[in-house]
Amino acid sequence: MPKNVVRPASVWATGNRSPRQQIIGRHIGATRSDTALTPAIARWIIETYTEPGEIVCDPNPGPGLVLAEAVRAARHALALPTQPRWESALEANLDLARLAGSTGHATLLDRIDDPRAADLPGVVDLVLTGLRHTPASDPSRVLVGLYEDLDAVADWIRPSGHVVITCHPWRRRGRLLDLPGKIHDAAEAVGLVPSDHCIALTSPARDGHVRSRARMHTGSFPESTDAHGLPTARPAHIDVLIFRTPTSALDPGTTNTEGAPR
Repeated sequence: MPKNVVRPASVWATGNRSPRQQIIGRHIGATRSDTALTPAIARWIIETYTEPGEIVCDPNPGPGLVLAEAVRAARHALALPTQPRWESALEANLDLARLAGSTGHATLLDRIDDPRAADLPGVVDLVLTGLRHTPASDPSRVLVGLYEDLDAVADWIRPSGHVVITCHPWRRRGRLLDLPGKIHDAAEAVGLVPSDHCIALTSPARDGHVRSRARMHTGSFPESTDAHGLPTARPAHIDVLIFRTPTSALDPGTTNTEGAPR
């Protein structure tokens, strides 16, 4: 890892209910196939790093889990276009949040220079996004995509605002990748400053021990096995990497705030 990577500092008890149980009645079933983060983890981050009425942005929203949780928490949600396969799920999850009586609002931009960005009530207070990958994904392409997502919205974030990126353990050919270290490289390339590294549980903790929910079926995917070819348990946690934007134009790596939504 780079020298300035922040080591994990705290563990969040966000796994008492399974991700499937968290989604039932709150998000549509298709959301289960998106493993970037869970509803409990999204809520924890949103409520920790923002106040009601502030803006939460997900530049790669997938099925809209972050957006829907932000709306339910009375925040303003902002997103760039999602992948076509997620469009209907995103709209459905936002509809469920509205039907629940949520007071937050969502703005879905068509592109980075969408003129509707100028109508937002202020600059972005929190960028929250999860890293997505499949067994067939190329790590380099995934990380380049993350850099592009962060670069697209970096100028919108208020000084000292938070950027939170989640990722779950990723094995390639039986070996665990240093994904947190690579994420730090991508974040620092757009001028973000490491602030914290936490562990959010996706399995319950009892008597000081975390219980993995089940062992993974290996199929033909080597990332489901360890270096000895044995099947691994499902990940019991998600890494939560927290960054901040520089506090002033004099700080190293400051992003240009011109053109930020007002």
